[in-house]
Amino acid sequence: RIRSGQKVMVTTNGFPKCGNHALVKAVQLLGQPCQVSHIPFGELVEGKHVFIKRDPRNVVCSWLRFNGLPVTPGMFLTAFRRFQSASLVEEMSAYEGWLSEPSVHVVRFEDLISDAACLQGIAAYLEIPYLDGAFENLPGLTRTWFPEHSDYRVVLTAEVESAWSAEGGNDLLARWGY
Repeated sequence: RIRSGQKVMVTTNGFPKCGNHALVKAVQLLGQPCQVSHIPFGELVEGKHVFIKRDPRNVVCSWLRFNGLPVTPGMFLTAFRRFQSASLVEEMSAYEGWLSEPSVHVVRFEDLISDAACLQGIAAYLEIPYLDGAFENLPGLTRTWFPEHSDYRVVLTAEVESAWSAEGGNDLLARWGY
């Protein structure tokens, strides 16, 4: 077990818009230096590896909001069909191996922002003491933290659901545990 105040080599990682800044802040609130990383599966990762995942539908909404675009059914489908350089399904597949890698501690964004036990679990994985107040200080003050979190349900029309399903979205949800 690491003594209080001792530094651990930590890699914080996740697909873009999965809550990477919140994860970094969480680990830093535990006293451990780290930075935002977007490392596809198979690339070298040093030290303890904490990977964050998020409902892929909210990844799309967060991407739109981050880029100053309206969160509408049409914009949602556009970003789903071409996220950065390919479809969301294709781009997220490059990260899926981390989800089942035994040496990786995977956290859900939804749990990280709502349950102190998630942050306590990160501390246990890192073998460091949980620092009182860490969870209470998690909200806000990051470059990408919005007071209201992205919610795909605002654009979930029958047309969006149909396209999402037909174009691999439901399979993506299943592979990512949603």
